[in-house]
Formats: sequence, structure tokens, C-alpha cells
Amino acid sequence: DGNERQKERAAGALWNLAYNDDNRVAIAAAGGIEVFMSLVRDGNEMQKGRAAAVLANLADNNDHKVAIAAAGGIEVLVSLARDGNEGQKEEAAGALWNLAINDDLKVAIAAAGGIEVLIALARHGSEGQKDCAAGALWNLAVNDDNEAAIAAAGGVEVLVSLARDGNEMQKVLAAGALWSLAHNDNSVAIA
Repeated sequence: DGNERQKERAAGALWNLAYNDDNRVAIAAAGGIEVFMSLVRDGNEMQKGRAAAVLANLADNNDHKVAIAAAGGIEVLVSLARDGNEGQKEEAAGALWNLAINDDLKVAIAAAGGIEVLIALARHGSEGQKDCAAGALWNLAVNDDNEAAIAAAGGVEVLVSLARDGNEMQKVLAAGALWSLAHNDNSVAIA
């Protein structure tokens, strides 16, 4: 209920605290997921970015992943990754990366248009956006339907480009995504 600056500072402090497992649990138990979802939806520019970063950290916990999704987080984060400012896009892609570890959420992210958004970030984003997008695409690629969707959306070419020309993190993440695409049951031809 504080003013705009207080909300920004509180979100920043909780972002730092949410790097710790026990703090993540305490933040979620105190209703933090709903608060940060509200800030991602309706906050000012700084609040949206910081809230997305906190959600990314909270999403390291599988129960929190499910709670974030149940609160409408997938759609909100995909939208922020597509339409936010540069920092918001990176934080939202980072949150999607963590959420995409969950098998059910892989499907939900794809249904919300996340694959196309992440491929766009991997192609034209900042270095941090490319890192997060490649990581999210790797997690999403461990699903047969997503594998086909990534290929159909031009993701193979983008991932090959990152594996060849990206920074060290991008090379590892893109190579992992390509490996997943090539080794699922309905393997994508990577040429």
C-alpha cells in the first residue's frame, strides 16, 4: 500500500531476498506471488521489471511455478517479454525460463504464444534477453509439440546462429536446445 517509490524499493529488496530458498518460501507464503503479479500487470516501469525478476526467482520452486501460472503469470510474462522495455523483456524471459522446467507449463507457455516471443528475443534481443530466451527454448524443446512449434517458427535457425556466434552462455544454451530438438521422439531435422 506504499507509494510508487516504496513499492519499487520493496520489490528490489525482495528480489535480492528471493535468491535464497527459505526466503522464496517465506515470500510466497506471505502472499508475495499475488503482490508481484499485480505489480507486473499494473505497476510502473520499474515495478514491472523488478516484480518479473522476483517471480523469476520464486519460480525456482515447483510449487511456486504452479502458483504463478494459476495467478495468470504465463500470459502476463509472455506479454511483458513481447511488449515491455528492454529490462522487463529480459526479466520476463528469465521467469519463463524457470517456469518452462515444469512439463505442464511448457504447454501453457506455448499456448500463450511464448515460443514466438522467445524466438524473437533470441534473434534480436540484448545479450541478456538472448541468454534467457535460449534457456527457455531449451526447456520448452523437451516436449514433442513444442519441438515442432519451435521448428515451424524458425527457431532452429536462430538457435544455430546463437550456437555459432553467441556468447559462451548463449552457445551452451542454444546447443542444449538444439540437442533437445534433435533427440526427442519426433526429432526435428537440423541441417
